[in-house]
Amino acid sequence: MLLAILPIALAGGAAGSKPEGAGRGARPLYQARRAESPVAVDGRLDDAAWRQPPTFELVYEIRPGENTPAAVRTEGWIAFDDEHVYFAFRCQDPDPERIRARFTDRDSAFQDDFVGVVLDTFDDQRRAFEFFVNPLGVQMDLVQDDVNSVEDETWDAIWQSAGRITAEGYEVEAAIPFASLRFRADGERRTWGIDAVRIWPRGDRVQLALGPRERGRNCYLCQAAQLDGLEGARPGRDLELTPTLTGSRSETRDPFPSAPLAESDQGTELGLTARWGITPDLKLLGTYHPDFSQVEADAAQLAVNNQFAIFYPEKRPFFLEGADSFDTTIDAVYTRDVADPDWGLKLTGKQGAGVLGFFLAEDAV
Repeated sequence: MLLAILPIALAGGAAGSKPEGAGRGARPLYQARRAESPVAVDGRLDDAAWRQPPTFELVYEIRPGENTPAAVRTEGWIAFDDEHVYFAFRCQDPDPERIRARFTDRDSAFQDDFVGVVLDTFDDQRRAFEFFVNPLGVQMDLVQDDVNSVEDETWDAIWQSAGRITAEGYEVEAAIPFASLRFRADGERRTWGIDAVRIWPRGDRVQLALGPRERGRNCYLCQAAQLDGLEGARPGRDLELTPTLTGSRSETRDPFPSAPLAESDQGTELGLTARWGITPDLKLLGTYHPDFSQVEADAAQLAVNNQFAIFYPEKRPFFLEGADSFDTTIDAVYTRDVADPDWGLKLTGKQGAGVLGFFLAEDAV
């Protein structure tokens, strides 16, 4: 039996609707609008929420140009209701036939045209949720750790998206449940950090952004704008239970072609995985006899006389949850060492200006 105790991870001006507070050294402030009628996420910007003037426009090219005027127009809207925050974009293109868009796996469309938002829901300029959509509605979502300058693609939120190519370019819209996000509860400060990004891959991979970027500054989220107006938004009751029942049966026979199979062993095993958002800042995850039978298998790797062991990426849901809390520059935590856990417990979140993570598991191997 191997008992694995892993330690705490150490903390480490647009057009459209004009931002408030714009000035030298100020972060632009945009206002989210409450959707007065239901928003149908179908890729068509014909809902009442999108008939208002745009919340913002992406008027800066930040790569390869450095804060130069954008060559194409991109309009964006932010709206919300009691359950979701919505975003929509209208992306114009002088030659729509050159738009790159594929129906592909989730998190696999980064070579396409795409657009989306980055939400720093605590506005602490440390971590943010990224939601991107290609012109056909394919989703890409990540967690950005601005302290360690890493992005975690293994995080998958539950959200809706749709997109379509038009004669002028393409349009996308998305609905993100508040339950998929972490943010301060009702009655507390409700200003989020926000950035909007459009990738326009033509001769160069052009990146358009909501505001200018100083490349010499060693931070990204500190240069983001702010989003206000989300009154009444609540994170929701973050409680998820996943029970499992696993059955097994094995049979053997003598090493002769005509020998009959003889029953040797059979059994069942109950399992449970629970996730509880104690507060918007802290999340507790526990598992007992987890079932990983549906997890994608590892790709084969060949190595001969290597100095270091082969590295396999983590794909098991229990270990992926909150994995960004354990990201360090030296990969201090490698959860694949826990091969077959009987049970596990994980606490992740933030405390003040720091990020914390506690992980305890008992390995059956």
